[in-house]
Amino acid sequence: MKNRYFVIDPDQIVADDLAHAIRVNDPAAEVIVFPTPEAALGELAIRPPRAVLIHHEPKGFQRTPAGRALQSLEVPYAFRGMVSEAEAEGAHVLASPFNENTVADLLRQLLGDSQG
Repeated sequence: MKNRYFVIDPDQIVADDLAHAIRVNDPAAEVIVFPTPEAALGELAIRPPRAVLIHHEPKGFQRTPAGRALQSLEVPYAFRGMVSEAEAEGAHVLASPFNENTVADLLRQLLGDSQG
């Protein structure tokens, strides 16, 4: 079974770059892109992904519907944005600019050493 990932980002170009970087590291991956956390909620309930990369303010995210859903399903997630913001919340972060290697490192952090 191939791994499934969600990229949630309002910037389509950045979202596509992230999806590409995930596929470079996991060629068989299914990567689904959403513009907002709310847009991902329905699909999240149907078939949860292996991990989620999201552009969102870390502070208070756990109290949002998407944050609660990810926690209840135990889906690991990371934020795209400023490292200092995420560190304050104890969250995983993908700093920009990113590349295939930084995305691979982040996926290893989220999923452990094995991505299979």
